Amino acid sequence: MMWECNFENEPVDFKLLVLRFLRKIWILFLGILLGILLIGGGYFFKKVVLAPEKEYQVIAEIYIDYALAEGQLVESVCFNQTTWASLVKADIFTKEIADALKQEGLVVTPKQVAESIEGTLLSDVRIVTTTVTTKDPRLSVAMSHALQNALIHFGEEQKEIAGTRIITSPEEADIVIYDIRTTRAIILGGVAGGFLVLMAMLLSVAMDDSIYIPVTFERRYHIPMLGTLDSKELAANFAHFCKGCSSVAVTAIEEDIPVDEIAERLIEKDGIEVLGVGCVEEKPERVEELRKVDGVILAVASGRHDGKKIEKTIEFLKKQDIKICGALLWDADEGLLKQYYSLKMPGKKR
Repeated sequence: MMWECNFENEPVDFKLLVLRFLRKIWILFLGILLGILLIGGGYFFKKVVLAPEKEYQVIAEIYIDYALAEGQLVESVCFNQTTWASLVKADIFTKEIADALKQEGLVVTPKQVAESIEGTLLSDVRIVTTTVTTKDPRLSVAMSHALQNALIHFGEEQKEIAGTRIITSPEEADIVIYDIRTTRAIILGGVAGGFLVLMAMLLSVAMDDSIYIPVTFERRYHIPMLGTLDSKELAANFAHFCKGCSSVAVTAIEEDIPVDEIAERLIEKDGIEVLGVGCVEEKPERVEELRKVDGVILAVASGRHDGKKIEKTIEFLKKQDIKICGALLWDADEGLLKQYYSLKMPGKKR
């Protein structure tokens, strides 16, 4: 019967997933913090630190009385919103306004006037709402008055307009308050940063083929694991799985796993002769040393991202007819193991 690895169909161990996630939850908080700094901090820097100079605004209203024939609707003769928006920026207005301001000692060009004024219709086609925005409150008020006077003069020259009158003409300018939503930017940054890091963490966990607990190794490779060097059941498992063997070799998946140290610890557990043989994946010729013993203990390091390397080593040993009695988890996280085997998951009974 051929040896088979079920890594592709391995079920998700939610208990292990939760424990590993909780141990790295600081990364999630770091992602949230970075999101806040990048998005929230960037927004604050742009909108507050690099905010433009203060601007002052005056909003005024002027009533247009259109000349209507009997039964004629005002909509048939009035200027529409688009017309007023472009009309107030025309030369006939900007030049008159610039000249009026010059007489008051305020020197601006017609182009600057056009960039500072707006005209529109809001609730009524007969009421033109004008808005003037500049960096000088005195200039904003003076320009607003000049704009209203220019509208009155314009109305006097138009046959469609019977008369004009000022409804509101403020004498003071209001400071422009921008809609700065730093709090929302901070929340957005935290959510975005946390979400991206969370997805990255889940993807990392899903793609990690490391061995962290013995049961994962047993489910995946169908080879019993003795435990760790600190496991209480190590001696009993070693005696059981190596029963009938007079000599056993410890070989490793990685070259840096101290097989001699593991062999000495196992000798203390039982009277079976135990020797250490280095990684056969690095030096396949070591398999000849393994043929001289009755069985092999495979030392697997915890959390090395070496699932495929383990699979390759086991496959090689099987092809060479080397008997694998069991495996041992080296450099295991004993705290994680203790939590895993003591934690009760919801819906499960002991």
